[in-house]
Amino acid sequence: MKRLLAVVGLCIPVLVAGAQNNQAAPQQSKTEIDNDQVIARRYIHPPHSKTPMHSHRAGVVVYLTDVHERSISPDGTAKEVFHKRGDVVWAPARQHILENLADEPIEAVEIELKDHR
Repeated sequence: MKRLLAVVGLCIPVLVAGAQNNQAAPQQSKTEIDNDQVIARRYIHPPHSKTPMHSHRAGVVVYLTDVHERSISPDGTAKEVFHKRGDVVWAPARQHILENLADEPIEAVEIELKDHR
């Protein structure tokens, strides 16, 4: 029991340090629908975290929380983005890094259109 407590005691500072690192909390997603027409994903982006560069097809985004984030394009151009809970927006195909600038997680559902050829 003492060994277990010692190991846990050693792990806690590492976990706390990791939680304070902006890169330590990756965006989480869950696929809600994936068929031949669309793919719908629910995203949770933790506070003050940054995603790696990623891409999206064109589609609709429904924001479930207020949003204050920075979007960084592949050429390094950055812009701050604000949305209110309940906003529904059209989003063109894009590639970017997202950084949550808020103290709260961002939650959204994104419905991307699939190509039909």
